[in-house]
Amino acid sequence: MNPGLRVDPALPHLPQALDAEAMGRTFGELLQPHGAVVEGCDIERIKYRPQRNCSLSYRLRLRDAQGRTLPEQRVAARLCSGDGGPRAMRAARRPLQASAAGPALQWLPALDMLTWWWPNDAKLAAPRVLADEVLLRTRVLPPVVAALGGGRAEGLTARVELVQYVPESRLTARVHLAWSAQGRRHAQCVYAKASLAPEAAQVHGLLRALQHSAAWQAGRLRTPQALLWQPDFGLHWQTELPGTPLLELARAGLGATGPTLAQRLGAQLAELHALPLPQARPPADLPARLAEVVAGLGLALPDQAAALQDLAARLAAGLPALDGLPLATLHGDLHARNVLVDLQDDLRLGLIDLDGLQQGPAMLEFGAVVGEGVYRALLEGAAPTRDAAFWQALQQGYAAAGGARFAGPALAWATAWSLLTERAWRCVVNLKPGRLALVPERLALARRLVQAPSLEALS
Repeated sequence: MNPGLRVDPALPHLPQALDAEAMGRTFGELLQPHGAVVEGCDIERIKYRPQRNCSLSYRLRLRDAQGRTLPEQRVAARLCSGDGGPRAMRAARRPLQASAAGPALQWLPALDMLTWWWPNDAKLAAPRVLADEVLLRTRVLPPVVAALGGGRAEGLTARVELVQYVPESRLTARVHLAWSAQGRRHAQCVYAKASLAPEAAQVHGLLRALQHSAAWQAGRLRTPQALLWQPDFGLHWQTELPGTPLLELARAGLGATGPTLAQRLGAQLAELHALPLPQARPPADLPARLAEVVAGLGLALPDQAAALQDLAARLAAGLPALDGLPLATLHGDLHARNVLVDLQDDLRLGLIDLDGLQQGPAMLEFGAVVGEGVYRALLEGAAPTRDAAFWQALQQGYAAAGGARFAGPALAWATAWSLLTERAWRCVVNLKPGRLALVPERLALARRLVQAPSLEALS
């Protein structure tokens, strides 16, 4: 059982659903009539709502009865909290496609679990589109190649590599294209993204707005280029941005490049924040978000209820100070995985995964950056202030490019907000092994910060 996870009365089968080995046996019994043997089962993603539901994504490694390797099979599952039968009946009316392993939709009554087998998804059409080689070659990809300037494509081939799949929510795939045009062979990688309507269309429009900005045209802001929006298939296509995630470089040791990268990131962040992008999502309802997080964490960790209420009251007292701040265009999910460093081009930076672009006070984005750095440092057994020099250089680059300076109690409050509403929240929602046990320490740190004069309270 996941350390720190209490028994959830609404989801009594949750411990088994979180046991990859046990689920491998369950799926193995199910696939026996189809001639497939499960050699391994991995849990790729979890989305847990205490006392409500839990969605999971499994990846099965398969072989046939003769020992030959079969294609991997992804399975999306939902613990249905007692109403799985009606859900299965409703879902069965949707058009279904046999999976590589055999099943398309399967109800597991012993677990009260409904399973969708790739490429079937309860809400997204994109999986079935990307799994249909004929459809891709004849209808989906030719317009993409045309948008790349590739002309009339001949001998078009594509290899689809799934990067991220959140069942019933979003998908990202890297597509390796190869084609001939005017006697020459071409190859290029592009990204296909899908999410629930109308989000994908909105993200496509936002990326287009970014690339038409003066900052993007001058190279001061680097983001993927929006290529094509295909409403019939629910796919938003964009170019690949070269680079290595900043997180990978940080783990390898940034050395002397650390301050330079931080200053460049600060400058690029200032360009993004300054862009007038009224079509971005409106500012989040912060009081509602605070209430949602406190309620969810309280259900998962009832012994932390008093600490949560105290921290929430302190954070709520700081919310009025945000009312007079100007709105910026925020990345919305800025962390070290979403910053790319081009090692082949003078360490140029690029920002990716801009699906969460929204309006809001810039201070919240800085709090998120510091909060993520604090969380990752503690996770790796380091001091919470490990990245302090990086944060300082980030501020310097931001201010030099025209941005404001965020320091003192305001930045400490924003960091505390991030530690609660993002970092502690994800420990519960994502249910990674051992993360629940870390929440009390994060809450205590946030309480120290919320009324502190500066980030020195982290020491």
